[in-house]
Amino acid sequence: MVKKPADDGQGRVTALTVMLGAVALQVLGAILLKVLADQVHVTITVWIVAGVGGVIVLNLLRLLVWGYAHRRFPLSTTFPLSSLFFPAMLLVAFAFGDPIEARQILGATLITLGVIWLNRRAG
Repeated sequence: MVKKPADDGQGRVTALTVMLGAVALQVLGAILLKVLADQVHVTITVWIVAGVGGVIVLNLLRLLVWGYAHRRFPLSTTFPLSSLFFPAMLLVAFAFGDPIEARQILGATLITLGVIWLNRRAG
């Protein structure tokens, strides 16, 4: 099966949208795991089992989105976009009140700039 190139503007926007959906599912799974980890003192294991089940469902959905993206768009377009998970997780860490250092902000900025540079329109 030959991949359809996504070098037009609409294809890039669609690839970005699909991959941001995959990243969002991954971030939601990570948030759910963080919330579950903070609830270790809870004796109601039903909630923990349900939470882990939710993480599994989110990851299965992410797998489907990834599969669609990698069938529809070149890997050279989609794979760099998947690294936007790291800057997104830095924002999640900030929202949870975790300490963030300047080097983490620099790293997230470099990742984001790298993704933009790799996916910029040629010509």
